[in-house]
Amino acid sequence: MRTAISRRTRVVSGVIAGAAAVLVGVGLLPTSAGAQRAPLDSGTQRTSAAAQALPGGKANFVVSVGSFKANTTTNWMRLGYYVFHPSNGTVTGKWWRWNQTNKRDVRVDTPVLASGCGATKCYAQTMKRFLTGATETVYGKYALNGSALTVAWPSGSGYVQEKWTVGRIQKSNGSTDGSLVQLVWNGVGRGYTATSGYAFGSNASLNTNASAATLMQPANRIKYAYRFNGIVAGKLTGGPSAYDLRTFRQCADGRCLGSASKSNPGNGCKAFPPGDTAQSATVNYYLAHFGGDRRDATEHWFRCLAWDGKTHTQSCYQKNSHVKPSLQVIDDSGRFRGWVGAETSFMTTKANQSTGPAINDMLGIFKVGPRVLS
Repeated sequence: MRTAISRRTRVVSGVIAGAAAVLVGVGLLPTSAGAQRAPLDSGTQRTSAAAQALPGGKANFVVSVGSFKANTTTNWMRLGYYVFHPSNGTVTGKWWRWNQTNKRDVRVDTPVLASGCGATKCYAQTMKRFLTGATETVYGKYALNGSALTVAWPSGSGYVQEKWTVGRIQKSNGSTDGSLVQLVWNGVGRGYTATSGYAFGSNASLNTNASAATLMQPANRIKYAYRFNGIVAGKLTGGPSAYDLRTFRQCADGRCLGSASKSNPGNGCKAFPPGDTAQSATVNYYLAHFGGDRRDATEHWFRCLAWDGKTHTQSCYQKNSHVKPSLQVIDDSGRFRGWVGAETSFMTTKANQSTGPAINDMLGIFKVGPRVLS
């Protein structure tokens, strides 16, 4: 029996309808690596270019970029920050990177326990690499021509190019929301394998963040638009969905939110806790604000995957849960507006490893929001 959560391309529930995707690494050459000690919206540029305007007038962006092709195990994604420097047209990228070859990662517990919030009492999990600061720093350059943005990152003896369109966000009355912009993916230059990306930017410091309690405030506790793309067991997947914070409650540990709903578990479970069946089983949802910065750990798994039918006891699932490192979208006024993120659900047969087979990985990138202002 495969011990994975159901590999259907859609997880239908009151919280998330649709299996989110993930990111893995590309062959960029980082100038430095390791924990970042300086504030994320500062840094020394090592590349010189012509002065440029800021994209949409914003300097600090949260970004997910990925490369997804069917029937391969060379897919990759990265999640992190772009900081634009208009005086010399350079951009600093700080990110986490995952891929199916040399940048696989393992699920580990965050320090945040879910209790009294609907989900099974377990520690929310994320990827081990995501527990520390961004692991790579790359210095590039950019050019802005109207709404067309080109970002160039060093690769070998040259550069690879990401192409974006700077998009304005509207308020509910149709007027322009000047506190936040989004970058819409518009392809790549020759020699770069990235296939998709999501990004939002503002002038808020990248150290500004929303606590779990803030996420539960009425303005934020809404149903968010959700879009994802990636791979599931070698097949491309993607599309619109939803992420519903209205179903979450704050846990006893104030850094955690939890929820539970019912969905069809597919063929992954052989025994079911009371109240669950082979057609309708409980899904646990976790959201942990563990880093005190833009990082959030989101995870979900079917409760029956960790139910012992012989002893009738419930434990915490340690294998193929859906794990989704996420970065908060914060606007100029410090308001929470959504997330960009990556699903990094590397296939495993044992806890705390990801030995595959890689063709069964579920990987992708996603955006949640933005929340529309009135």
